[in-house]
Amino acid sequence: MPRHARAAADAPASSPPRRVRRSHAERSEATRARLIATTIDLLQDRSYRGATVFEVAKAAGLTHGALQHHFGSKAALMMAVTAEILRSSDAAGVAWPAPGLPLPQRAARYVQALWRRVYEPPRFLAAWSVYFGSAEEPEVREAVGVQRGELSRALRKRFREVFPELAPGPDAAALADLVFSALRGIAIVRLFGPAPRESAAQLRALAALLARRVAADARPPAPSPRKRSPR
Repeated sequence: MPRHARAAADAPASSPPRRVRRSHAERSEATRARLIATTIDLLQDRSYRGATVFEVAKAAGLTHGALQHHFGSKAALMMAVTAEILRSSDAAGVAWPAPGLPLPQRAARYVQALWRRVYEPPRFLAAWSVYFGSAEEPEVREAVGVQRGELSRALRKRFREVFPELAPGPDAAALADLVFSALRGIAIVRLFGPAPRESAAQLRALAALLARRVAADARPPAPSPRKRSPR
């Protein structure tokens, strides 16, 4: 036997890589995340009524009992789903435009950033499937209302930071909500089929309208203090 072959034969066999065992809490969290992700996929494909607990468990490769162990009911599952969707749509991590940019450019970048983060992703339509489908489930609708209120407050805060020339007050809040409502409407229309050209044109029009409105409502600059003439 050649020397290098003998050396290889005499060398101890390499042990297989050790598998890191996850804790019960980690496995439970991974299962919950899988069920939530599966539910979001089913909501996009089959609507709220089609995303039954049986179908979710089947698609996730789990038993109905396992789903009930983690969520207890469809209402609890759907509240977890909307919480996850809204968490992934929060204002953190977005490349918001700097407030020092020229107003037209700033408004265009703001609308695009908000659209891509909150309204364009498919998960937005999944959330609205829950909103529309839970009309007879007050527990779900109340929880969703609280979740959406928290997101709206965070987005209004960002709006004021991006457009500091607006005076704080009901007019600025109404303008922010108008922008959110317009984006929401553009997104929901996609339930009837994609319309990328129409959506892009409306986003440009919304940005131009926002820039004009901010310019019209901007606070006048504070007068500089008058210098006292020497006596």
